[in-house]
Amino acid sequence: MNQELPERPASGRRRVPRPAPDVNVDPVEPAQTPEKQIAKPVAVSPERKVVRVPFSNRLSEKTMDTLARVKAEAKIPIYEAIELAVAEKWAEFERKK
Repeated sequence: MNQELPERPASGRRRVPRPAPDVNVDPVEPAQTPEKQIAKPVAVSPERKVVRVPFSNRLSEKTMDTLARVKAEAKIPIYEAIELAVAEKWAEFERKK
């Protein structure tokens, strides 16, 4: 290597790695702040709760243009436009509750 600098110190005490400052903090559980403790939970009635599952599919440009126009003019999200279209077209296949 370099003639002027030794490769390693001859002897000495090695540093021990220190644990991270947040080693005892659960990353999933958010920190409790006074605002969060005061906030009241929102009551959601069981019949209004809608479970949504991930959906991904390839659509034609024409369909995407139509959905974009529906979103802009009808002011509804794309997923809602798709749900309405499916419900209108294939209501007979809907699962009975």
